[in-house]
Amino acid sequence: MKSIYDEILLERNLYPRNKGRLEGSTLEKELTNASCGDRICVQLKIQDNLIVEGKFDGVGCAIALAAADLMIDSVRGKTMEEAKEMKEMFREMILSPETFKMSGGSKKIGDSSALEIVARMPARVKCAELAWQIFKGQE
Repeated sequence: MKSIYDEILLERNLYPRNKGRLEGSTLEKELTNASCGDRICVQLKIQDNLIVEGKFDGVGCAIALAAADLMIDSVRGKTMEEAKEMKEMFREMILSPETFKMSGGSKKIGDSSALEIVARMPARVKCAELAWQIFKGQE
């Protein structure tokens, strides 16, 4: 029997809601995962330090593409500072799932918590984290 998480990942991979190009983006980053071959471009539109829209495009495995789609939904309407905190919570979720659950992090990262299954697949961590790397170095 498939879990709800499997269904979310399958749906987001087959029918992404945020795939495409974003006209007027204010932050754009090409991201690659050399170990898997994932290559995506994440674009965000930021107004008054608030992420108002986002899109991604590129090629990659199902986890990388679903994670990018879910990440954009999760950070839309958040400040850059909140998005950076969410990035760290996401990382904790897949590297220290028990600590993450105890902290109530699932509520804080929204639908991106569907990727908690990656905690059982260490080889896929880089795939899941790829889109979140857009916030690396954004000070």
